[in-house]
Order: sequence, then C-alpha cells, then structure tokens
Amino acid sequence: MRPWNDIAVGFDPAKWRQSAPRLPSALLDRARLAPQLEAWSVESGATPIAEADAFARGYARIFSHQLVEVGRPDRWTRNVLTGRSIDPYRHWSRLGDAAADDIKGVWELSRFSWAYALVRAWLRDGDDRHVELFWSTLEDWMARNPPNRGPNWMCGQEASFRLIAVTFALQSFRDHPSTTDARLALAARLAVATAERIGDHLSYALSQKNNHGIAELIGLQTAARFWPSLCGSPHWPDDDWRDLLPRQCDALIGPDGGFSQHSSNYHRLLLQLLTWSEVVERSVRDTLPESVRAKAIAATDFLATLMEADGTVPRYGADDGANLFPLSGCPFEDFRPAVGAALALFKGERLPSGPWDEASLLLLGPVAASAAPALRPPAEFRDAGVFQLRHARGTLFFRAPEKFRTRPSHADQLHVSLRWDGEWIAEDPGTYSYNAPGGWDGFAGSRFHNLVTVGDFEPMRRVSRFLWLPWTGCEVRWQFDGVTASHLGFPGFKSRRRVVKVPNGFVIIDRLTGLLKQHGRFTLRWHGRTREGLEQLTVACSAPSTEEYVTALPDGGEGWHSSHYGSKEPSWCRRIAATGDDVTFVTALGCSLRLEAHSFFADGEEVPLE
Repeated sequence: MRPWNDIAVGFDPAKWRQSAPRLPSALLDRARLAPQLEAWSVESGATPIAEADAFARGYARIFSHQLVEVGRPDRWTRNVLTGRSIDPYRHWSRLGDAAADDIKGVWELSRFSWAYALVRAWLRDGDDRHVELFWSTLEDWMARNPPNRGPNWMCGQEASFRLIAVTFALQSFRDHPSTTDARLALAARLAVATAERIGDHLSYALSQKNNHGIAELIGLQTAARFWPSLCGSPHWPDDDWRDLLPRQCDALIGPDGGFSQHSSNYHRLLLQLLTWSEVVERSVRDTLPESVRAKAIAATDFLATLMEADGTVPRYGADDGANLFPLSGCPFEDFRPAVGAALALFKGERLPSGPWDEASLLLLGPVAASAAPALRPPAEFRDAGVFQLRHARGTLFFRAPEKFRTRPSHADQLHVSLRWDGEWIAEDPGTYSYNAPGGWDGFAGSRFHNLVTVGDFEPMRRVSRFLWLPWTGCEVRWQFDGVTASHLGFPGFKSRRRVVKVPNGFVIIDRLTGLLKQHGRFTLRWHGRTREGLEQLTVACSAPSTEEYVTALPDGGEGWHSSHYGSKEPSWCRRIAATGDDVTFVTALGCSLRLEAHSFFADGEEVPLE
C-alpha cells in the first residue's frame, strides 16, 4: 500500500497530449453527430442524459438494470445489493470474497459503467457538467481507494474493466477544458497502479482458463499503449500481453468459436474485450496478431448465429451481469450492440440499422461495412456443445457438450430452451447471485434447467462455487431432423434426449433407463417466465405421471427468474414426475401429440421413438 503521489512521478502531461494515441471517440464531431444520437435515443426510449443527471443526484444504474441510491461517502465499498460495507483500509489480500455478502455488489459501481453514460450524454447536449462530473467522481474514487487498499483492488479483471472505462472517457474528453494537466496525471497514476496490480498476479488470472486472463491481458495492453512513457515503472509487464494474448485465445476459444466459459453472456464479454483490443491496436496503426483475429471472427460468428432478430440469444451458463460497453439505449438482453460492433470490425458486415449502431460508432468511429451479414448455417457447434434448430415460428436451443476442456459453470447437460412466436417460453432462469444468503446457488443445478432429473442426484457433484466434478460429457449424434445426446451422469441411469424439428414445430423425446433395471424417480422440468407460455407445451409420458406448476418457492427453490444479476422475479416451473425402470417423456410445441409404445404422432404423422 502506498500513496498515489508515489506513482507515475515522471509523467509529463504536455508530452502525453502531444504523443498519446487517439481512440475513434476522441475524433468524433460531437455537433454533427448529436442529431443522430438523439434520434437513436428516441427510437430506443432511453436517453443517457436522464441517466447522467440521475448519477449527478447520487443514483447509479447497477447490472444494467435498476437505479439505486449510491450518494453516500462510503459508496465505493458499500454493497449495492445489501447496503453493507467492507473495510476500505485493509490490503486487498486480507479481504475475503466469500463472506455473507456477494462481493459483486461491492465491485459493481467501481466498474465505472456510469462513465459511458456521461460520455454519451455529453455527445448529445455538449453540457460541461457531464465532463466535470466524470473527473470529480474519478478524483473521489482515487482518494477513497488508494493503491492496493480495500475491496476494489481484489480482482485484476475488475481493475481492467475500470481502466478501460477511464481510458474511453479520457479519450472522449481529452480536449475538453475540464481535462486539466493535474487530472491527466491522476489517470496516469491509475494506469500504472492497475498495470502493476494485474502484472504481479497475472499467473493466477491465466490459471483460471476463462475471461479473467484475457481481460487482464487487455488491461495491460491498454496501459502500455496509452501510457508507454511509464513502462519503466517497477513490475510493469510491458510485453507479457503481446505474447500471452494469442496463447489465451488459442486455448480458450474453440475451433467453432465457442468460449471456455460455457456462457452466452461471458461470450458477449469476450467479444467486447477483443473489439476493444483491436481498436486499441489500430489507434497505434497496428492490428492484433492474425491468430487472434481469426479466433475473434470465429467467436463473432458463433454468437451472431445464435442471435435472434431482436438481439436476444438463448441464455446458458453463468451470468454475472457483465456488459463492458453500455454504449446504446438497448436493454441488457439485446446483444446487437456487441455483435454488431464485432461484425463491423472483424468482418466488415453490418446488422440492419438501429439504436444498437451507437456502440459501433463510439467504439470504432465511422467504419465501412456491407449492408448485411452473410447468411449463417444452422447452429451445430459440437466442440462447444451447442446446437440449434430453427422453425419459421421459433427456435430450439440444445445444450449437449461432448467433452469439457474447461470447467463447466452449470450442470446443464441436455438443457433445451424454446422460443415461439417471438418469445422465449421455456429458458434457463439466469444466475441471480453467486453468493446470496438463503440457499440460493446461482440457479446452477440441474433442477433449474429444462431437462429430466433422477431423484435428488446431479449429473456432476458441486465441489465449490465454480467447480463441478467429474466433468460429465454427452454422447452426441447429429441427424437430418435433429440431434440425439445421452449421458451417464445420474448414478445407475442413462439419460437420453432427442430433439427433432417437425413440419409445424418441435418435439423433444426423453428416455430414462435404469442400467440394472432398477426403478428411479424421474422429473421433467420446464422453466418459463409465464404459465401461459409453458401451457403451450404438450407433454406425454409412457408411465403414470403427476404434473404441477410451481412458482416462487422459498429458500432457493424453483419458480424464479433472474433477468439481471442481483435481482429475481417470480416465474413458473412445470414439473412432470414418473417412476419406473424405463420411462419416456415426449414434449411437443406447435403440433398435436400422441404417444404410443414405440412411436409418437405429431399432427398425425408417425415418428419412431428410436
């Protein structure tokens, strides 16, 4: 722990103004762009000016969701979810993140998402108050969070997100009178302290084999590119990111573009990080290595293929509410801002125009891109364990990983999400919290997914918050009309699911078999936000069964949905239970259903069960 004045003592503001690279946001013509930006605000129904003014009054938007009051002096160490504070004076290594409160509630405000709202507001109305508020808030944060002291230095990835936000705002405001030499020196000190914090513990981040390693390497890249004159500081790992980023991308992004996190929202974060990294390189007239760009293109195609016309994607895996660049009026679940920017940058393709284009404009500047992305084949990402069937009226998403190379975050083998007539009627309920009191476990277990469970077993055993063992994979077979997958994760039983597309919809066939002809208690669950949506499913069972709808069960039970991290709303779970040694469930959407001994009939057409 040391004071800020001991850091970046050789920084020269005048030299920085003359030689520091410029991001596209520093080159935009604010007056010319303001009418288009305001038109996007009207179209999306969300204006950053209102959010900036709310922040000035002491309210901040958390996890891309509700505004909460954060105006107290201890706001940087107070949990926005619970109101409890963490010691701001101790060294970060002496603080634990597994106490009664969810540490992400403490870190949220220090991700500096509010800085993007201030930039967007200033670009619209040109009011100096937005720029001054950014700098005065940064001054307050640095005064209350000296280097390596308090909870906001605990995570190198969080420090990287913060530095990226400060860099973006600094570049946007670099020619404004409020950006004084003294404030430039503050930003330089933050960059050095952040780089040293990341560099000293980089091996830990890389060992996680997830977004942390990539995020922290790009944090180092950001510091090195925009403050190169400070590279001689102690522990500054100047060249680490150049050598390690290609290795991380090669190890963590699969051949089909899937990401090691097994999560659609963390995949968006990956695209946002790689987009920023390429933009940073272009600011110094360079590009990322070809191997990294190839992985970025594969990852972009992956998410663009899963994305619906309204920007939603099938949610799967852990979701901590990360949205690195909240640079449009689009809601959190709309992935078009991130996917659109990545398509334009890495592939020269453009989505149909709309408010989501603001993110591309502010990150990339005016970029030439074709009118529309290339046509994409049906999703068959076997390496990532992700499949998708499409119908004129909807989508079936199927999660069937054959082999895990990195740790799974959810026990979601054989999970299915269903979209019909523009709505996700059966889906993964989200995460809510990684560490909330009261029995909540992040909705990670198999009973929170749309699949059949056996008794109280899990297909894997949960060893810790983020670790399941053993890593149970599936045997997968792709067929002309769908996909079949099975696994032996439930002790003594084989679980098999087949998903098929029929002329008028989809059919899901589940067969549970006792390997020694022993009986089991099987429960098929369908989770959805509304009971009316789940009632569109027709379910038949080969054995006598019971059925019930449950909602808002207490203490971490079923019947909840978390659209945003840290919040939960009552939803519905439809449960169909049966007992036997060989039981088949058949679920249909969009068609009539009749189940017989060896086949089912969809709208009167017979289809064999096997």
